Amino acid sequence: MTTQTVTIAYPSPTHPALPDALTAGIEEAVAHSKAANTLRAYRSDLRQFAEWCKGHHLTTLPATAETVAAYAVDQRATHRLSTVRRQLSSIAKAHLVAGLPNPCASELLRATVAGLARQYPQTPKRAAAMTPDYLRQTLAGIRGAELADLRDRAVLMVGWSAALRRSEIAALRWGDIEAQPAGLILTLHGSKTDKAGEGQRSPLAAERSAAVCPVRALRAWQAALVGIDPALIEGDAPVFRQVNRHGGVGGGLSGHAVGAIVSGRSQAVGLEGMTGHSLRRGLTQAAHLAGVGDTAIMQTTRHRSIAQVRTYQGDAGLIERAASRGLLAK
Repeated sequence: MTTQTVTIAYPSPTHPALPDALTAGIEEAVAHSKAANTLRAYRSDLRQFAEWCKGHHLTTLPATAETVAAYAVDQRATHRLSTVRRQLSSIAKAHLVAGLPNPCASELLRATVAGLARQYPQTPKRAAAMTPDYLRQTLAGIRGAELADLRDRAVLMVGWSAALRRSEIAALRWGDIEAQPAGLILTLHGSKTDKAGEGQRSPLAAERSAAVCPVRALRAWQAALVGIDPALIEGDAPVFRQVNRHGGVGGGLSGHAVGAIVSGRSQAVGLEGMTGHSLRRGLTQAAHLAGVGDTAIMQTTRHRSIAQVRTYQGDAGLIERAASRGLLAK
């Protein structure tokens, strides 16, 4: 897993300095406390906040509640409120790690954000759902048997069937896959909702039809890699790898590359708006429409609350299950 350096500040000159070895250990632990993508977002947010403060002759660390409130108002003019909230979270985290008072915990910030939400109401921006029909359409467009075709079929079917995030698809290792009579169980490490780092287990059920069976798609990709070099499927080896235009195999995919596969393959059959997150949203909505209970859905999606599942379900089935449906026809 890629890690990034996180610098820890110790602002009080009255405290003796920690030994370098202890400081390095703390910094390494903090660096591993968040996924690499999250750390990159923190760094980008803090860099942007520092530049804004410099331009306004204000102190970045520690920042006052008034400074952060002014920054939030300024940013909301050009960014979605969800982006502003994430930026404030990064600023808060920087202060907490540095042992400084958190300006984002002030009543001024809470009131400012609440006011911005009322002043600029917005509809949440969500990825389009990869419905079963859309998935079958996308898979039908992958007609070849080249290495990239085998990989992309497996990415789409495994990602959809196990409701994986693109980062989880990229992080999957061969040693994380456990064979069962009815399918496979995937152990996911570094998942967004796995705060304790214990790993989360997600089922991958086999299907009767080979055309839509994620287990067979994964096995076909695995067999192709074995034919190149058996070391490619050793325990710590990434499941999904880069494939160049000449059929050469490279290192593991990034989350961004996974998203590009989903969008590229779906666009090739005329579907627009699909992203890496469309797989997870599509499975959640399809299961809901099929009458699968929320508890069973959560066992696959690993959502921590029914409220989160409801957000993913969105408006799927809203009209079909309207309370008024059929009442006037009696």
